[in-house]
Amino acid sequence: MKAKGLGILSALTASVCCLGPLLLIVLGLGGLGLGAVLGRSHWYFILGAAFLLAFAWRRYFREKNSCESAHCEMEGKKMTRNVLFFATAVVLTFAGLNLYTFAKGNAGENLVKSGAQVSIPVEGMSCFTCELAVESAVKKLPGIHQAKASAKDKIAWVNYNPQETSLDQIVEAINQTGYQAAEPTPQGERQ
Repeated sequence: MKAKGLGILSALTASVCCLGPLLLIVLGLGGLGLGAVLGRSHWYFILGAAFLLAFAWRRYFREKNSCESAHCEMEGKKMTRNVLFFATAVVLTFAGLNLYTFAKGNAGENLVKSGAQVSIPVEGMSCFTCELAVESAVKKLPGIHQAKASAKDKIAWVNYNPQETSLDQIVEAINQTGYQAAEPTPQGERQ
């Protein structure tokens, strides 16, 4: 495989664990649990992407040096280099976003203090897109004031109106994303 193809493959590999679960949810296949499986393997995808990218750059420089020593013009040199720079940016972005997920603070600290609050343990979340998927699913329910999820803490915090939405509905919405919600911990009602 040529360097350009390896660069594209590395970008796709880096993004599959993050964009894959979101794509599954959009297609209505989030309940299959594939997103959680992909999410648990996210560091393998990032490391695999980094390996592919390093191999692509190595192949690019070998081909470039070979052409220079043979005094020929490398076919698609500029396009290949641009693809590799783009792939490098994609891999670094997804690696950085995954690191950010574990470096940020407690998302539940900033919830609005009105209505009922609940913290729900969620298994399978491992990166920022997992958090987005869970938050998005919960926010679609009526009466949800706020929803924050943390892959680092493996918890979703929800502030809601219990007259409009039940805990069972919130848990079901999370489970439909492919992540597994455990027994919620109510934190009471606030005015």
